Amino acid sequence: MSPVWKPRNSTRPSLPPAAAGGFTLVEMLVVLVIVGLVSAVLLSGFERVLDIRLRLAAFLDGTEAPVLVADWFRATVGGIVAAPAGSPGRLIGAPRHLSALSLAALDGTAGVPTPIDWELRFNDDSGRSELRYRDGGGDWMLIASWPGDTGGFSYCGPDLVCHAAWPPDKQAAQLPALVRLDAVKGSEDWPILAAPQSSSPALSTGAVAEAEPR
Repeated sequence: MSPVWKPRNSTRPSLPPAAAGGFTLVEMLVVLVIVGLVSAVLLSGFERVLDIRLRLAAFLDGTEAPVLVADWFRATVGGIVAAPAGSPGRLIGAPRHLSALSLAALDGTAGVPTPIDWELRFNDDSGRSELRYRDGGGDWMLIASWPGDTGGFSYCGPDLVCHAAWPPDKQAAQLPALVRLDAVKGSEDWPILAAPQSSSPALSTGAVAEAEPR
């Protein structure tokens, strides 16, 4: 019989332990620790960004809104003009209501005399005082509110003596020198002063803008 041929090296090479068995327990623990650290850093960053956004929103709400309220009040009152005797557009000031003609109505055409009304009323349901505005006989708009039944309007003459109503007597000028709104910002009293800038003679009734139906 002829001898049987055998390969010189018949044994198979063994695989490395790491390749044969996958990740070891120590390697898995290291990966988990790294993932946990990265997740913690990301969550901390997200919380920081959210905190900054909330703080910024609160800051803007606390600064921009009062500035807008004051600007709107000063603009409309600053645009008040005189009206003929007996005209419904003449300025009538009460402790919690002001009506007049203004060249700077918030929702009207600039430069056109438009009837405006500012009103402060207490809402029994919410327990808050509401500052409301309308022009041209339209719908009331809520401008601001604060807790409690507080605030009002006062009217000061050229001598800077203020009254709860205007005109205080028949000899008083049609327009006061200053109109003061006593509002509340946060928990503090917040007086807002506005001065009618009109020194022109009374307008004719034909120049008054008619209220548009809404």
